[in-house]
Amino acid sequence: MPTSLLDLPNELLEHIVQLGLTYDNPPPNCPEPPYEGYVSGPRKAPCRSWSYGPRHVKYWRTQDWQSGCLTLLLLNRRIADIARRRLDQLVPVPCSLRLDVILANETDLLPTWCFLSKVCRRVDDITATFRIIGTSPTLEGRQQRFRPGDGTPPPILWSFYYILERFLEVGPLAEHILPTASPRIKRMPFTINRLNLDFVSSEQGTVAPPGLGIWNWLHGINSEDNMASCAWQSTDVASFLMRPEWLAGFIRRYIGYLLRMDGRVDLHGAMIFEYVGSIRIFVDGNLLEEYRLDHILKDLDFSWHYDVARRDSFARWKAKAYRVRQAAGLPIII
Repeated sequence: MPTSLLDLPNELLEHIVQLGLTYDNPPPNCPEPPYEGYVSGPRKAPCRSWSYGPRHVKYWRTQDWQSGCLTLLLLNRRIADIARRRLDQLVPVPCSLRLDVILANETDLLPTWCFLSKVCRRVDDITATFRIIGTSPTLEGRQQRFRPGDGTPPPILWSFYYILERFLEVGPLAEHILPTASPRIKRMPFTINRLNLDFVSSEQGTVAPPGLGIWNWLHGINSEDNMASCAWQSTDVASFLMRPEWLAGFIRRYIGYLLRMDGRVDLHGAMIFEYVGSIRIFVDGNLLEEYRLDHILKDLDFSWHYDVARRDSFARWKAKAYRVRQAAGLPIII
């Protein structure tokens, strides 16, 4: 008869460890506006995202791993502490996280953590699943959020960017705490080796049919070809849900834009290069695009640039990016 938790068979002890360290909950239903229990900006502290991002990402105020996790109710605090210490002596458990993100009414992003194997600063793998629920109250609002500006990304892009920025800043389950106006630390404390973005088909509402183009959907037009028969009423087009491959293609396009390190967004692309190992984009679990950032960084070259100051600044940043990635254990190619 075992007299101590440590006397239990390894298989049973490892199962207890998993119960104590794993947060695993199903994705939530989409709440109704005004999203009581959720918090968002405006943000007083400095950040890289433009102001639309902090205002339109709604964090669940009460999500908590330690006190709110159902699995931890199976273990008292003392046993959980013992299990964590024993875990260090066993095979290391990868730091794997799953995030559910609802795009609500084409306006706000509602992220909720659904799975955490453990919390650590060097995250091995994050899978963010994006669900589209609801449509924009007006076509004008849809166009305003999804159309790019004069050489700038569409406003809604900054909500997606801010979710990443806020995670790198504070990690999981602390995002809802509004940051103070004090300057942020120089380096982000969290890194992500593999970032997976999966855009899935909606099970609610009427999704735009495959024959409808994204620009028709964006402007509420049923056909770009006046000679073609109109299969849908314009009022129906306005009520169609965005197709997941449209949203995936939208994010894919602007990730590529940020990674080109154009002068207007070089600060935003730099954050991705410094703290993320690779990015993969999926549609319903099928791979659409993979960004191996170590290869992209290696090939990024501004030696041709006519602006000497810009050229020298980029060279200094690239050397720093290599150092930051290497220190974080992210892949690099010299």
